[in-house]
Amino acid sequence: MVSPFASAPPAPDWPYLSLRAALHARDGVRDTHRVTLADAQAWWGCSDRTAKRQLARLHAAGRLVYTPGRGRGNTSRVAFSGALEGELAALTAHLAAVGAAADLARLSRLGFPRAWVLTDAVRGAFGLGVGPAGTDRLRTVITRPLTSLDPLTVNSAAEAHLLTQVLDPLLLFDPLAGTLRPHLAHHWGTPDGGRRWVFHLRKGVQFHHGRTLDAQDVQFTLERVRRGAPWYLGGVQEVQAPTPFMVQVTLTQPDLFFPRRLAHEQALILPRDVPFDERRPIGTGAFRWHALDGGFRLEAFDAHFAGRPLIDEVEVFLVPELRGDAPPTLDVTGADQDPVERWVSENSVHFLIWNAHRPAARSAALRAAVVELHDIRAFWHESGRAERLLPATSFLPRRSLGRPTREHSLAWAQALLARAAYTGPPLRVWVLDLPGARQEADWLAARAARLGLPMQVVPAPLDALPDAGDDVDLAFMGEIAGWDEHLSFWSALKQPELLFRRMLPPEMLRDVDALLDGYRVAPDPDALEALMTRIEARLLGGHHLHLTHHRVKRRAVHPLIQDVHPDAYGRIDFKRLWLGDVRP
Repeated sequence: MVSPFASAPPAPDWPYLSLRAALHARDGVRDTHRVTLADAQAWWGCSDRTAKRQLARLHAAGRLVYTPGRGRGNTSRVAFSGALEGELAALTAHLAAVGAAADLARLSRLGFPRAWVLTDAVRGAFGLGVGPAGTDRLRTVITRPLTSLDPLTVNSAAEAHLLTQVLDPLLLFDPLAGTLRPHLAHHWGTPDGGRRWVFHLRKGVQFHHGRTLDAQDVQFTLERVRRGAPWYLGGVQEVQAPTPFMVQVTLTQPDLFFPRRLAHEQALILPRDVPFDERRPIGTGAFRWHALDGGFRLEAFDAHFAGRPLIDEVEVFLVPELRGDAPPTLDVTGADQDPVERWVSENSVHFLIWNAHRPAARSAALRAAVVELHDIRAFWHESGRAERLLPATSFLPRRSLGRPTREHSLAWAQALLARAAYTGPPLRVWVLDLPGARQEADWLAARAARLGLPMQVVPAPLDALPDAGDDVDLAFMGEIAGWDEHLSFWSALKQPELLFRRMLPPEMLRDVDALLDGYRVAPDPDALEALMTRIEARLLGGHHLHLTHHRVKRRAVHPLIQDVHPDAYGRIDFKRLWLGDVRP
């Protein structure tokens, strides 16, 4: 039989490829594989009749030799003459050459060995380049499944970044000035010291589906937030639209911090006449969202009230992690210059948190011992991490930089463990199933074991955050702050989807909520900083929460790409991205 890719590779035959991927995953590298119709039905998700037709089609096309089993106990077999790795090399090279990014992304998700699919040639199909008819287009990847894209429940930085490309808020926070500035609302104010707020909307703002924004859309959105995320707009008594371009919000008590909450992802404005769909969000933002096979396209919205983006479109594909812990690269497709690598600080914090609802967390000595064991500087040194290390003593990197790094002692950890006298089952340590996170959790478990404290690492996908009732004692996690650091801090501690509300002790949350209520009357940034200091002291004082480090990551950017500005979450600001005059 002639290899199906002996000459120029054809378009991908997805049933053939999915069959080969399933057989390779089960059996490894073989020329002949046992297969049943039940296997084929499960792998293809089809009926018995369709599975027979597919096998007959692939046999007739010369892609495989199918030998049906004859008689009881004789299993059917399929045989391949071409080496799988070679076939994939030819196919990926062809797809990369013709720029078939969607097909490459789909191929990467079939489960073939990563090195056979995600090659240097494949990498060249992504980046910033010129598409059909001179369209400036960025093709990039996300290396994990997306979680919630609903503003009510979004809790991940990548998803928040995407939402802000498609949807707009009433106001924007200016991090340099530390104040709000106009966006969908051009003026706002309070006539009575913070109990009643009035917002005046821009006229002529277009939604992606063609209708003009008015006050009823804002009223609809804020009422949706009140129902779906009451933690975020607590204290709202009534939302009114007395004129087509004026919104009035009445609160149960004065709140000077209220407008800041309208500049965050939870309050992004939606149209009232289109049911919200995470697969195709519609807003007034700088980009329209279009679904793609294995991803999505963000198309520049010519009518955006704040100005059209410089780039024409961004295509995002979901693929497995490209190169382990290699830095993300922003390339120009087809260009030879090497990218420029730079370190980028992320306004984030990583932490270890106890599940206060589990028996082990009741021991103050055990909690303190684990904090002593988790010495982030020792982990960095012993694991040979290449990234720069910024130990965390606060939720915000700028605050940690001004404080001495906490010292850790294995001798004190041993003494605390003796005092705790823990005899329960191994502590179950939840961690995201990502290489860097797993390495840190495994290191902590090994260190604890040397002092006689058993731990079991429990890896989990990103969309499966642990809850109070889960069989988890400790969890590793991180949070990223937006431009408005104080609002991000407030939101992280208030949002029920995040681990602080799920796992901290109820009495601690009551104390924290009482302190957060001070945001309503804080007169200036210094007062907010003082509140943050008090809240952090309450959170860290009992060792239920241990801040570990702030992430400093590498990013490689091709020198032809201009204005690579990070957004609030350290992501590329798509609205300002463009390609320089020299084209590849």
